[in-house]
Amino acid sequence: MGVGYPIDLVVCSALGCDMYDCVYPCRTARFGTAMVPEGLLKIKNKQYRKDFSPLDSTCGCVVCKSYTRAALHSIVTRELIGAELMTIHNLSYLKTLMNNIQKAMKDNVFPEFVNSFLKNTLS
Repeated sequence: MGVGYPIDLVVCSALGCDMYDCVYPCRTARFGTAMVPEGLLKIKNKQYRKDFSPLDSTCGCVVCKSYTRAALHSIVTRELIGAELMTIHNLSYLKTLMNNIQKAMKDNVFPEFVNSFLKNTLS
């Protein structure tokens, strides 16, 4: 189906879609890019070489609990396992996003969720 960008998941869910399939979270991970609430974080960039904060402080995945941005920068730029670690995070991010979408719909606050998501992602 090819719908895998976070913003597409939110918009398509608003339009009534309820099934998605895409290589995007894995493909973007191979290039050292993590999906975070603010958009995309390119961990290969030099600015993360000495950044000892978690990849995403709001994420509970094993990667965010176990590795700093600096460690991931080093791993992703040198080791094949870096792509796997980034994939684990990206899939976890999308799973959390979909859980949040589902909860917002059940709680009848989906329009507010969409506004908040777009504000965080596009600002």
